Amino acid sequence: MGKNDYDWYILFPNHHEGLRLSKELKGRGIKYTIAPTPRVASTSCGISLIVLEEDLDIIGKLIEDLGIKIEKTVQVPARNGWQYRSC
Repeated sequence: MGKNDYDWYILFPNHHEGLRLSKELKGRGIKYTIAPTPRVASTSCGISLIVLEEDLDIIGKLIEDLGIKIEKTVQVPARNGWQYRSC
């Protein structure tokens, strides 16, 4: 499998922590996408951030330094060309 066959998701215990990290990443110019939490990663219905693999170390340090609570970081097979559609 190639490098773009997987996406990295950061999962949170609540949406407040996800939005908190989103704000910090945006302020530092780190690319991310807010997305629904994939069911293969968790049964909870919440938000996740999709981040680039090359940014994982700096994001991990940022999470630690700022005391942001996360559930876990997971690698999920990419759904290329897929877009979230609400009801």
